[in-house]
Amino acid sequence: MAKKTFFRGAMILTLAGVLGKFLSAAYRVPFNRMVGAEGAGIYSMSYSIYSIIFALSTAGIPLAVSKLVAMSEERAEKGESLRIVRVALILLACVGLAAAVLFFLAAPWIATVYFNEPRAAWSLRALAPAMLFSCLMAVFRGFFQGRQNMVPTAISQILEQFFRVGTILLSLFLLLHKPVEYVVAGASFGSMVGGVCGFLFLALVFVRFLRKHRTDQGPFPGRDPARDQAVLKQLLYYAVPISIGALLLPMTSFIDSSLVARRLEFAGMGHSEAIAQLGYLSNYAMPIINLPFIVTTAISASLVPAVADALARHDQDDLFHNVRQGMRLTMVLVLPASMGLAVLSTGISTLLYNDAEAGSVLAALAFTVFVVGLYQCSASILQGLGKVLIPMYHLLLGLVLKFALTWVLTGYPALGASGAALATVLAFGCAAVLNVVRLSGVIGWGWCDPQLVFLKPLLASLVMGLLCYGTYGLLTTWISASWATLLAIMLGGLAYFVVLFAIKGIDLDTLAAIPKIGPKLKKILGQKQ
Repeated sequence: MAKKTFFRGAMILTLAGVLGKFLSAAYRVPFNRMVGAEGAGIYSMSYSIYSIIFALSTAGIPLAVSKLVAMSEERAEKGESLRIVRVALILLACVGLAAAVLFFLAAPWIATVYFNEPRAAWSLRALAPAMLFSCLMAVFRGFFQGRQNMVPTAISQILEQFFRVGTILLSLFLLLHKPVEYVVAGASFGSMVGGVCGFLFLALVFVRFLRKHRTDQGPFPGRDPARDQAVLKQLLYYAVPISIGALLLPMTSFIDSSLVARRLEFAGMGHSEAIAQLGYLSNYAMPIINLPFIVTTAISASLVPAVADALARHDQDDLFHNVRQGMRLTMVLVLPASMGLAVLSTGISTLLYNDAEAGSVLAALAFTVFVVGLYQCSASILQGLGKVLIPMYHLLLGLVLKFALTWVLTGYPALGASGAALATVLAFGCAAVLNVVRLSGVIGWGWCDPQLVFLKPLLASLVMGLLCYGTYGLLTTWISASWATLLAIMLGGLAYFVVLFAIKGIDLDTLAAIPKIGPKLKKILGQKQ
């Protein structure tokens, strides 16, 4: 029953995450088309700071609260779960309120001194209240997750994104003819609206839970300084390491928002053009790059328990099989995605944003899908092996490299934001390679079949890339670039899997491991054989 509950909960959160990602990505197309690259650049500056606070509140705290609540429920400690909620609410209310007030008051200084873009102050102030509500939501989400009830968390995530995106689209309609900084601030205000709606829903569900389970839970426990302090220490003990790890990815965006426009201006580029280049990177290219990670994240999450179980049974063959299959499946997905984005970057940018200039940045950023996918997969395997700090250290090193390379490469105006994109690929590539080397140092290289894991997916991806490139070039002489892009994507995707099956780079069992669509594809193809 526990396993069924776990998988049911994981499925609920996965579906909510996919829908949330879809809603979050959907508004980018009309938003970027209406505010342009310069407005997108201003938006990315302010949102890069908010994403850091959001990562802090949605990573470590919910997991810490859920773990402590689950432990107290298992021990049948009456009222202890409510003590955990109370302590966590006080802690997160203080943190969230301090962050909101700080960024609201410091917004003009941050925008002018740090980002060198005074217009970003409006957006920073619009985002400030959302920091408080995202922190408060984390506590309630952790409480329900600790009781193996994932539904409130999932619904709150969907409501948060729905009202956020709705507010963004409404602000575009109402403020369209206003200066771009007001339009961007209206869009940023959507995070506050979404946060309030998500928080109110969770608070109502929590109150209803208390009324329904008053006998089981009892009233809120009285203040006990010694016990409250012990709970606080436990919360911080579990939350801080996870939160540090969650900060690393948002920090990458923060580095870009901090350095790209400033360095390009220093190298002689005009202010508006430099902001536009940042917009191409952060608001045009990155949302597209992030889409394949929905699948790779699901693969990585499934690897952790599988690797841990094989390790606990001292079954080396099963361990090698799980590692090999995880790596193989990841490569089968990320290599063609990277190749397709690189080859069709201009067409995809034109299709989505009606702006071909973003294509060069997307092309430079395309192989981020490959290196981040490899990093995610190898990091999850290391975590399953109990080596949880190793991938964090490697990613920290990657961030240092990211900062240094972004500083250097964006000093060349000819590269524009593509310099920062290349820095991202190189930095994450370094972290991924270090993960793989360290992984093989722990368990040996017996898992690695270079031909099966890397070379065959690469060969099929190269064939696909050449076909996409030729198809797009040929069709654009006859039809629009948008239609040529769509046809090239469909033809290239079909050709990739045909070649991959022909060279035996994938079999039905590996195909079945692809989340969601894999079992259905196996069933269809199995019937045809």
